Amino acid sequence: MSISVPDGAGPASAELERFVRGTLGCTCPDAVFERVETREGPPLPGGGRMRRIAIGGRLLVDLIEGVLVEDVKRDIQAWTRSGRIERDRAGLNRFRLVIGLDGLDPADAGGIQDAFAAACDAGDDRMHLHVVESDAIPALHLWPTQDGRD
Repeated sequence: MSISVPDGAGPASAELERFVRGTLGCTCPDAVFERVETREGPPLPGGGRMRRIAIGGRLLVDLIEGVLVEDVKRDIQAWTRSGRIERDRAGLNRFRLVIGLDGLDPADAGGIQDAFAAACDAGDDRMHLHVVESDAIPALHLWPTQDGRD
């Protein structure tokens, strides 16, 4: 999936900027949030959905939602590799894979983290995994329109 022809492009919504700074811990300067490109991904095999967000020519965020832990365990390596390839192809600095799940069991969290780490290249410290409660993601679907207005 490419980010070259976005579904929506413009400045970040307040919700997206809060999420990226607060939830994901991004310390990007304000100017980065002036240009955001979003693209809806294809439906996921388990029935979930993916949204790819390129922020300010620096940060790539893939949001995954509507999936079960079993789907994550099965597909996380493919999602991680896809994000790394897109990050590098687009010349971006960082990739953050964000997965929204309901009530993640701590026993599953370790397996998800291990699968993510296995899919990362050794020494690549520019890839990050964030597992969040699924209700943190729906507000982010208020994407900018083509002319930059929310």
